[in-house]
Amino acid sequence: MLGPLREDAPRRIGPYEVLARLGAGGMGEVFLARDTDGAGSGVFVAVKTVRRDVAGDPAFRDRFRREIKVAALVDSAYAAAPVGGDADAGVPWLATAYVPGPSLSQAVRRGGPLPVATVRALGADVARALADLHGAGVLHRDLKPGNVMLSVDGPRLIDFGIARSSTATTMTATGLMVGTPSFMSPEHVAGARRVTAASDVFCLGSLLCYAATGEDPFGDGPLAAVLYRVSQAEADLTRVPEELRGTVAACLAVDPEERPTPRELAGLLGAGTGKVFPWPEGVRDHIGEYGRELAQLVASGGPLLEAPPAPAGPVVTPTVPGLHSVPTLAPVAPPTVPAAVAPRKRRKRLLAAVLALAAVAGGLGTYLLWPDPAPPKTPVTAGPPAGPRVPGVSDRGPADASGAVAQNAAQRPAGWKPWRAKLTAPAFGCSAGEKVLVCRTTDGRYEALDPANGKRLWTADLVADPRDDMSFIGPTGGIFIAGGTAVPAVHDGSVALLSGERVQVREARSGAVRWERKSTAGAGMRTQPVVGDGAVFVPTGDDDSGRMTAFALADGRELWTKALTNASLARGEFRDFEPVAYANGLVYALSDGGFVAFDAKTGQQRGQVPPAAKECDSLLVQGRYAYCAPLDATNEAPLVLHRLDATTLAPVGGGPLAVPAGVAKSGAWPTAVSARAAVALDRGAMSWADWGNTSAPEGAFVLDPATGGLLGHYPLPPAGAADGKRQLVSDPLIAGNSLLWADFSSLHLVPLGNGGTSGKERVVPVPGAPGPRAEDPYDRVNSTYLDREIRPPVVLPLGGVAHVVYDTGVVASVALPGEKE
Repeated sequence: MLGPLREDAPRRIGPYEVLARLGAGGMGEVFLARDTDGAGSGVFVAVKTVRRDVAGDPAFRDRFRREIKVAALVDSAYAAAPVGGDADAGVPWLATAYVPGPSLSQAVRRGGPLPVATVRALGADVARALADLHGAGVLHRDLKPGNVMLSVDGPRLIDFGIARSSTATTMTATGLMVGTPSFMSPEHVAGARRVTAASDVFCLGSLLCYAATGEDPFGDGPLAAVLYRVSQAEADLTRVPEELRGTVAACLAVDPEERPTPRELAGLLGAGTGKVFPWPEGVRDHIGEYGRELAQLVASGGPLLEAPPAPAGPVVTPTVPGLHSVPTLAPVAPPTVPAAVAPRKRRKRLLAAVLALAAVAGGLGTYLLWPDPAPPKTPVTAGPPAGPRVPGVSDRGPADASGAVAQNAAQRPAGWKPWRAKLTAPAFGCSAGEKVLVCRTTDGRYEALDPANGKRLWTADLVADPRDDMSFIGPTGGIFIAGGTAVPAVHDGSVALLSGERVQVREARSGAVRWERKSTAGAGMRTQPVVGDGAVFVPTGDDDSGRMTAFALADGRELWTKALTNASLARGEFRDFEPVAYANGLVYALSDGGFVAFDAKTGQQRGQVPPAAKECDSLLVQGRYAYCAPLDATNEAPLVLHRLDATTLAPVGGGPLAVPAGVAKSGAWPTAVSARAAVALDRGAMSWADWGNTSAPEGAFVLDPATGGLLGHYPLPPAGAADGKRQLVSDPLIAGNSLLWADFSSLHLVPLGNGGTSGKERVVPVPGAPGPRAEDPYDRVNSTYLDREIRPPVVLPLGGVAHVVYDTGVVASVALPGEKE
C-alpha cells in the first residue's frame, strides 16, 4: 500500500528522493524513492531504513552491514536487484529495485490458486533466481509467498534480510529458527546452522503447493504441530494438480540430497522465457493497479504527503492502495548519506527495465503493454506515463462507474480505421473492449460488432417468449425491458449478459457460451452485470425482494449471495436493487438502506452510506473516494453531491460538497469524476418526464472534486429546435485528459488541466451521424415505447478511439482528436 509521508519522514536518502511510504516491519520502514543523481537518474527503488533505537545496537548494525554485503552479491534478472546501501550512516539504509506489483501471497488471497501453466512458469523463474543466488554463495532462507513479487513480465524474488553468505558463520544463535513456519524446511526446524541450498528448494516446493492450491502445504493448527509436520516433510499434496504433484513432491523430499537443484527444477517445470508471462487475467488486472498507482504518482510531479487536518469533519489521509511492502521502518529524522555500494551496469539496466514497466503500468484492468523482458541497454527516465489498460467501458465508464476512462493507444484494435455500421434494431445500452462492442437492442437481443471495422461478430437472443420483444414505460411509470435484458458488460475476452432469467458469460469474439446460470431478476433502464476480481456480480432477486449474487467469471460457480432488501417494502419504495460498480476489491450495490460496499471475494459488508445519502441513485468511485447523488428525470430536484470514503462510504468533510447554487438549482446530476474534475450534466427533462423542469438545459459543469467549486461551464443547445428536431447529448465522460460527449452530429471535447481547469471546447463532426430528428408523433397515453423515443447517444472511448452509438442503431467509430489515426 502506497502511503503518504509523515512530517518527520525523510525527504532524501543517499542519492534518492523519497516519494512515498511503502510499509513497515519490526526493524524499520521502507520508502518508495527515485534516483536523482548520476546515470541512474529517474529510476525507482525501495529503500529500507532502520529505526534509530535498533541502529544503536552495534550487533544489529553489524548484521545490517552483512545484509548489505550479501545483497551486493546478488545479480539476477529474477530478483529485485540491490543498488546501494550504507550501514554506517546515522540511519542505516539499503536500496533495491522497486517491483510494481503484488506479492504472490496477495495475488492468491485475492484471485485464488493459479493455473498450472502459470505455476510452472513462476516456479521456473524463482528456481532461476535461486540458482543465481546459490551461484554467488548466497542462501535466501526465507522463501515464502510474501517474498515473491509479481511484475508484468514475471516474478521477482525480494527481501534478503535474513540471507547470508554460505561461507559465513550464522548470524543467529544455535537452534534459533529463522523463517516463516509454514514455509520452512526440516533443516530450518533443526536449527539455522543446518540450512543449506537444498533448504531453499524445499521452501520453493511449499511455495509451488501454495500457488497451485491456495493453501499452506503443512496445514494450520498449533505451531508445534505445524513444525512437526515440516520436520517430517508431511505435506498434503492431494489438491496439487497431477501435472505438478511429482515435481512438488521431489522438492519436499525429507532428505536434502534427494531434492533437485534449482537448475534441475527449472528444467522439470519445463517453462521457457517467452515474451509474455502467462499470468491469468485476474493477476494481470492486479498488477495493473500497482502500475497505475505509480504512474499517478509520477504524473503528480512530487511526493505523496500527508494531508493537513481538515477544519471540521473526519480526517482522511491520502493513502493509495497498491504497492508492495518490504519489512522494515522509518528514521526519526531525515537522513542524507552517501551510497556505500556502487550499482553495477547490469543492475542499472534491470532497474531501467523495471521503470519502463512502471511508466507504462496499467490500472483499472491489465497492464497496458507486454514488453520484451530483455532490459534496455540504457536507463530510462520517467516521462509522462501512458494510460492504463481498461478491460471494458460502458456509458458509466469502467467498472468503477467513475465515468473516467484512461486512453492508451496500445488498446486500439489492430487494423482499426474509421467505420460506420447499423444494428438491426434501436440500440439501448452498449459496452466495448479491445475485442468486441456489444449492444442491447430495444427488442431484448444482443448484437456484437468488431471494434476494428464494425462487422457483425454474433447475435444473442436469450428471451424464451418471442412475444416479449418490446421495451416501454407504462402509464403508471413502470419500466418494462424486453426479456428483462440488461446492458451487456465487456471485460477483456469475456462478455457478461443478463436476459431471459439467465446469466451468461460468452467468449468475446465468437460469442460461444462459456457458462449459464438461472436468475429470476429482471432489468431496469441501466441494469448491468458488474465484473471485477475474477467474478461477475448480478441481481438475482425477484419482484418482492432484491439480492445480489457473485459468480466466478471463469466457470460460473456461485461464490456468495447477499440480500439487498428486507423483502417487506411497499411497491412505491422498490428501486433497482442491484450491483452498480466494482473498485479496490469492493463491489458496490444499491440496497433499501442506500448504497453498500461488499468485499468482492467474501461478500462481507464493508460500508454503507449515511442516512443523509440514502436516497442517492447514482454512485461513482474514484480512487479513495466515492460520489453519490439522487437523480430526477424531471430535473426539478436540486443537485446534492456527497463525497464519501470509498471503503466505508462514510461522509468526507462533514457533508455534501458545496456545489454553487446555480449548479445545484439546475437539477444536474454527476456523470464522471477523476482526480482532476467532477462533471455534472443538466440536459433538461427527458421527453417521457416533461411535466417537470421545462427550462432550457444548462449544459455540462466542471467542478472541483474536493470542494465542489465551479471550474468550467459548457452550455448545450436547446433539446428542441424551431423546426421540431431534437438534439440530445450523451452523458459526458472523462477520456484521458479531456471531457468528452457526443450529440447527434458531433463529438465535443474540452481539455482538462492538472488543476481541473478546463480549456476551449472543440467540436468535431462525426461522419455518418444521423443528425437531429423530429419526434415520432404517436399516442403516448397508454405507453411510451423506447424504440420510438428519441434517446441520447452513448459514447465509448477506448484506445484513443470513440465508438458513438446512436438510438437509431447507427454506430460510428472515429479517432479522438490528437490521437494518431
